[in-house]
Amino acid sequence: MTTSVRRMSVVAPDEASLAALRRQPPHITVGQALASGPYMLLLPLPPGWDVLSWETVSPELLLQSELPHGTPLYAPAYSPTAPAPDLTKRPGPDGTAEPPREQPAPEEPVYRHPQPRELHEDQSTVLAYGRDIAQVASLLRARLSVLVVAEKPVVPHLWREMASRAGLRAEVLEEPPEGEDGDPQEQPPPGEQLIPVQQNPRQRLLARLRELVRALNDDTVLVVQHLDLLAGGSDGQLSPEAREVTELLHGAPERVMLAFAAPSLSVPEVLAERFSTRVTITGVPRTVWFRDDQEEQPLGRALVTVGEAERFERYDPIEFYKHVAGMNPVLLRQAMRYAVSVHKDHPAPVARDLYATIRAFKAQMSSNFEVPDVGFDDIAGYDEVKAHIQRAIDIVMGHHRLPPEHDHLRTKLIPRGFIFHGPPGTGKTLFAKAIANRMNATILVVSGPEVMGTYVGESERNVREIFSEARRNAPSVVVFDEFDSIASRRSEHSDGGTRAGNAVVAQILTEMDGFRPEVPTLVIGTTNRLNLIDEALLRPSRFESIAIDLPNDEARLKMINLHAAKFGIDVGGGVDELIASALRGRNGDDIHSVFRDAFVAAHFQDPPVPPTPEQLGQIVGQLQRKRREQRRSGRR
Repeated sequence: MTTSVRRMSVVAPDEASLAALRRQPPHITVGQALASGPYMLLLPLPPGWDVLSWETVSPELLLQSELPHGTPLYAPAYSPTAPAPDLTKRPGPDGTAEPPREQPAPEEPVYRHPQPRELHEDQSTVLAYGRDIAQVASLLRARLSVLVVAEKPVVPHLWREMASRAGLRAEVLEEPPEGEDGDPQEQPPPGEQLIPVQQNPRQRLLARLRELVRALNDDTVLVVQHLDLLAGGSDGQLSPEAREVTELLHGAPERVMLAFAAPSLSVPEVLAERFSTRVTITGVPRTVWFRDDQEEQPLGRALVTVGEAERFERYDPIEFYKHVAGMNPVLLRQAMRYAVSVHKDHPAPVARDLYATIRAFKAQMSSNFEVPDVGFDDIAGYDEVKAHIQRAIDIVMGHHRLPPEHDHLRTKLIPRGFIFHGPPGTGKTLFAKAIANRMNATILVVSGPEVMGTYVGESERNVREIFSEARRNAPSVVVFDEFDSIASRRSEHSDGGTRAGNAVVAQILTEMDGFRPEVPTLVIGTTNRLNLIDEALLRPSRFESIAIDLPNDEARLKMINLHAAKFGIDVGGGVDELIASALRGRNGDDIHSVFRDAFVAAHFQDPPVPPTPEQLGQIVGQLQRKRREQRRSGRR
């Protein structure tokens, strides 16, 4: 018989308290376990749970420092000073001990729509975007043309449902079958042979578009699935095809049209003005709306099948959302099928395995994003910086725990990004990777100069594509290395290079202002020259600047021990303190190079040189001499 999993979130003040709770014997009661330390709960303890056996619940153990500031906490519903009842020795009918009787678990919400057993991509798209489909259908019924900005995989499922709900017959712009022409050709004079004119696919589509526009009536809607591919570009450089499409669509202003464009591709404004309304559909919503009875369900219940949810122990449909917020429904269903396939032979996968697999799937689907392998434990020192960053991560990943009355504050609480500034080699990019790891996010590291393009508008398009891909891979972290090369102060000079730089800064500002709080995305810039960054980006509501300076004495000592352990080199007996003193004023990269060179000398040099204190001292001395020579050559 399958029993429902009893979940509870227990908050402890420190790691020692968490470890003590993990060591509790399974036969004690929940009340006894919670009374063993200064524990609090994220939600009130349901009635009767304090007498349940500890092994019958599935506690989520959290550190209080990991919670957003101001998170409400609840004391267990009993007095910790009162003796807990020993229910393990309750007498049975024959006088022998009887296991404690479990109280019924609190009832889960009752949904009229059961969790699906099978779910296809078209069904998931219609469910996820029910509100948007209803909005577009109402606009079409009012004989208003609509331009929908949505990702390509969902477009075929969207237009069919939108046209159907609007009660209109869809005339879809598609390339005519081979052997058919859009426009009838004139018959040649008697005795002369007709020479067919070869047309490329775009010309055939334009011919088909002319035919459809002429045939439109009051009961039909023209559907253009790929308006961006047919007539994309900017107003300043309209292609011949874009000009013809613009003339055709503006030539029939009374006809209803439904067109689609991808978020990463631009449509000329003169063409977009043909449509009365523009609707943007991205990511997936937190809740799914069933229009027949106005019911709402969590996304993790409506778009995840029964078998998928039961496959992963401790699966939580509410927690599920923040790991897939940026994905479209088609990609989400593919990710779930992939996760089930990966773990089909695992004995007991848990929800954390599911989220890790989804993150790996997103990284594999993108040629740019990757799964970071650096954590805060890999960065020694900088405790204040870590604490400051952790508070921001708590807000980004935990804002959904805010009570409903604070919904209007979500966009004001979530930081848009950071600028890490400081000398070279201090680990600014490592901090960015550690942030992505803590967020269970994918990461993209972009070199600033790579963004700049040769042609007009190319740089802005590169920025749009980067942010669009980041939203699809959310939770995600985008790192702009050498940020000052693309975000320098804007100038009023009229030269082309300055205009391009101004446009890139403006595009970054536009993209950051359009962030959705429910799609966790952080932007991080790293620079050695903070004074060059445009002031508009340094506002607290956009980028928060954090200094990553040279390590102090304590941090330097921690770095030495961290790298020594990584390379298996003994620095006991005060050797670490001697090296720390000799490397005063050096960055983390210099410290890493000392132990890297010692490891190479011990394993790859012939004859090998063991990493003795004398050998380490020689390597440190060589590093110091090299730095002095670099400074002298720089002065020359």
